[in-house]
Parts: sequence; C-alpha cells; structure tokens
Amino acid sequence: MTTLLAILFLLFQAEDKIKINDPWMRPSSEKMSTALYFVIENNSDIADTLYQVDSELAEKVEIHETYSEGDMMGMRKVDFIVIGGKSSFELKPGSHHIMLMKLKKNINDGDKGEFVLHFKQGGEMKITAIAKKPK
Repeated sequence: MTTLLAILFLLFQAEDKIKINDPWMRPSSEKMSTALYFVIENNSDIADTLYQVDSELAEKVEIHETYSEGDMMGMRKVDFIVIGGKSSFELKPGSHHIMLMKLKKNINDGDKGEFVLHFKQGGEMKITAIAKKPK
C-alpha cells in the first residue's frame, strides 16, 4: 500500500512539473494535414524532452520545425524538443509544431481533439485541443 501511494504521489508530482497551455489546431479536411500548437511550461529544475505525440485524428503525427535556407522555407521532422528547467517552449505557426498528416476526418472550427504527449521525465500527458483559425 505504501508503495502504491508513493507511485501515485510521483505521478501527480510529475504532472504538475509539466503544464500545457493554450492547445489549439487549425481546421482542415479529411486526408489533408494540419498542425497542433501549444505552450509547454516546465516548472521543474530539470530539463524535460517531448519525444512523441499520439492522436487518433491522423494516420501520422510528427514533431516538426519550420526552417529557412537562403530564399527557401520548409518544414522538417525533428525527433524531440527539449524544454529547459524552469522555462517554457512555444509551439507556434512558423516555428515548431505538431504535424498531423492524413487526417482521418474533417476538423472544423470549434471541434476538439485528444492528444497524448510523451515526455522523458514527465511521462504521458493527455490534452484536448480546440480547432480554430489563427489570429
């Protein structure tokens, strides 16, 4: 029983160390792509790493970054994002984002989607994002 309580305490403590603020995604059509954005707040003294995101909304989900080389701009997959201790990291248009490819259904303005974020230190975290047009 004591072991179970200790594990539960650590799980709740880990969840408090990482917070996700303002998760949103762009509306899009079935079989197309869209992006998920949010702010990761790391309240721990130790850096953490987002290394995977899962969702039933798309056939493929990847962490991406927008880059420019000379006159060319593009997007590319990255394996992870490191969030320093006592800092935050914003995934936003024109920067890092979560790419949802081959959507399984239409995502309309106001729709909600479920995601599971995987962190090396913080473990799994479930979030809900709302679809909205960018400001």
